[in-house]
Amino acid sequence: MRVAGLLVILLTTPAFAQNAEVKKYMNTAITLYENLEYEKALKQLKAASLKAKGPDDEARIALLEGVVLADMGREEKALTAFKTAFSVDLEAKLPVEVSPKVQAVAEKARANVRKMLAPQIEAAKAEEEKRLAEEKKRADEEAARVAEQKRVEAEERARNQPPPAVVTAPKSTGPSLRVLSIIPGVVGLASAGVATGLLVSASGKHAALLNGTAPVEQAAAYRDSGKTEAALGYVFTGVGVAGIGAAVIMFAAGGGESTPTVSAVPLQGGGYVSIGWNLDLGGAR
Repeated sequence: MRVAGLLVILLTTPAFAQNAEVKKYMNTAITLYENLEYEKALKQLKAASLKAKGPDDEARIALLEGVVLADMGREEKALTAFKTAFSVDLEAKLPVEVSPKVQAVAEKARANVRKMLAPQIEAAKAEEEKRLAEEKKRADEEAARVAEQKRVEAEERARNQPPPAVVTAPKSTGPSLRVLSIIPGVVGLASAGVATGLLVSASGKHAALLNGTAPVEQAAAYRDSGKTEAALGYVFTGVGVAGIGAAVIMFAAGGGESTPTVSAVPLQGGGYVSIGWNLDLGGAR
């Protein structure tokens, strides 16, 4: 059957090719058709078919033949001609302007061919999707292989790298905290001594004012200087406590075996500071 023989061509040929000799007869047939000389047009198409060199030429001739036959009212033969043409190119356009009647016959033939070729079209589509899926799978496998190769090469390079150099910070050659603790200790003890003197002097002046032994003309001076000495005494007491406390902490952090304790007690008439250590004499319990 002519239609069946062209099924494969439909799936591989997107459009009609051009043949010079066939084109010459086709142009003459179109002119005759437009002049309503249908029989002469069919004779030109018959002559063109003798010059056809393949399915493309035959399809072009059949498409125009279908137009002429449909206009002549010979619908069955027109349908056959149109089916031959649409079996090669399902989306082919009619080569001339036609009436709605002819267009309807052509679309009927096109629908019939589309229905007939649906299984083959779906099969071709499925085959194409399968081919694309296989290509994607191969591409993914190749990408995975390349990635694995790069990972192995990176691990190999890492194994061949020399171990990182370990930089050790140099030990400090300066004085230890225990040695430096002397500075705040001296400052603290000096401040405590000054504070004790100031507080003793302020206490003496205060007692002189209470006992009436202070000269009357110097009572105000005694009072003011006593207050100042008392205030400075408490300030130096705080400085002394802070200095001695810092010295104790630095001494303990410097690696001493014993932990010193310090206490400072300011009094109205003076004050005292004490420092003690618990010494391990080796064997004492």
